[in-house]
Amino acid sequence: MKKINLIALLLISMVLISLKTSVAQNTTFKLSDYKNPDYFYKTLDLNFGLGSSSFVIKNDNSSSFENNKSFSIGSNAQANYSSFANSRKSQSEFYAGLYGSFSNYGEHTIDITNIERKSNSFSHNESLNLYGLKRFYNGKLGYFEIGGTFSNNYSGSSTKNKTLITDTISYSTKNNSGNFGNHSSLSLLIGKGRIEQVQDARMALYLIEDMHRLNRDKRPASDEDVLELAKLITSLKYKRFFDTRLQKIAEITAIDSFMQQKGIVKSTDATYFTSLNDNWDFSNNPARNSGWRIYTGIEGSLFYNYTKSRMEYIIPAQSTADRTDKRNQLGIFVVAGLDYEKPINLKWQNSASFKAQFGTLSDKSGSTYSYAPDVNNYYGQTPAIYLNANYGYGFYPNSRTWLTANWNLSSSYLKQYTGTSKSDKENSTNSFHIYTGPSFHAYYYLSEKLRLNLNFTSFLQIDNDNYINNIPDGSDDNQTKTNWTNHLDASLTYSLF
Repeated sequence: MKKINLIALLLISMVLISLKTSVAQNTTFKLSDYKNPDYFYKTLDLNFGLGSSSFVIKNDNSSSFENNKSFSIGSNAQANYSSFANSRKSQSEFYAGLYGSFSNYGEHTIDITNIERKSNSFSHNESLNLYGLKRFYNGKLGYFEIGGTFSNNYSGSSTKNKTLITDTISYSTKNNSGNFGNHSSLSLLIGKGRIEQVQDARMALYLIEDMHRLNRDKRPASDEDVLELAKLITSLKYKRFFDTRLQKIAEITAIDSFMQQKGIVKSTDATYFTSLNDNWDFSNNPARNSGWRIYTGIEGSLFYNYTKSRMEYIIPAQSTADRTDKRNQLGIFVVAGLDYEKPINLKWQNSASFKAQFGTLSDKSGSTYSYAPDVNNYYGQTPAIYLNANYGYGFYPNSRTWLTANWNLSSSYLKQYTGTSKSDKENSTNSFHIYTGPSFHAYYYLSEKLRLNLNFTSFLQIDNDNYINNIPDGSDDNQTKTNWTNHLDASLTYSLF
């Protein structure tokens, strides 16, 4: 209770301080009135890494005699591409990520009994991740949406171990393993409504408001001025530059030209340009959204994983141990939901979402051994029902400070089937789950050198399992577990330089 009272007192103080320093707007323009112009934005990031290390211990004159040497070297590379497009007829997002890495490790140890051990391993990992979404709109805000993900990952390793006594190999093994995984999903939805980001309009309002607060405005800005300025900001944000210094010069120059051509500014001095630069750097974040969207359709997912390993016993010679593991999972769901974003005004935001899923999931896994009988397991959920909801508010008193408060709800009902083959699958457990509680996040900009971060979550979790068969030892056939968890963390950052 003391924690909650402390949080409430802190948040009230933040609101009062922010309200005290706020300035009235010169316009009646609302964030919810803003409609983005057509834009296409894309980024490409390349990352490369190289690392190595070595470790040596030499301890000859001690009862714990040990000589140890080890080394490692590794490298990785990553490419990330993303794009966003917006027009009256469509909205789209696309992401592609490619990652690869390898590492090599070696170790050599001699202990007090003069037993020598050598180990060397090599591993690698490659992955490809794709995500895409596109909505096609008609003239009445109706839309058809297609979205999907595709993820591939392959990793492998090879390890050699040797033990030597007086330079003679007494033990030697070699192990190789490889893993391939794929996860794909596809969604086909129809719906009505549209949600767009409006933080560019928020920046336009801050720019206009600061001109008035600093006594640099020549005349009050109209709603049309704010709308034109917001569209200019959007177009500038999505222009491509290879030199960030030249980009900043071009952006500030364009904003200044607009202010002067429209006759909004009367004095273009250092204070004026400092205000433009400050708002350009800070008042565009975090993202704000406006609109609503309802939808229904089908979502499907497919998961496949394949792992193969081999252990070779060279000295002393033994039979090679092979193992293969496979897993297939398929899920199909009918979904329905809504998303709602309402910028109440420049400082307040209301958000809500709801999603319901009804469907089935089947999972088959099996293991094949060279040294033991095969094992197969079947698992299914029919029906599987999921409900997720969120409701909250955001408070943005200025360009550097914000607070969000949300209430989250997650619930599910699963009728689960298990067995060792498709024919003997039977209802094993009926499970009900609910997770609900509030969450708060605050970022408070006290000064350029002092900033406060605060996070608080509290949730009640209830799990009820009704065992039809395979009841756990020492347990009733119906179990209910309740868990109430609270988490609070805060950090204060002070920059000395």
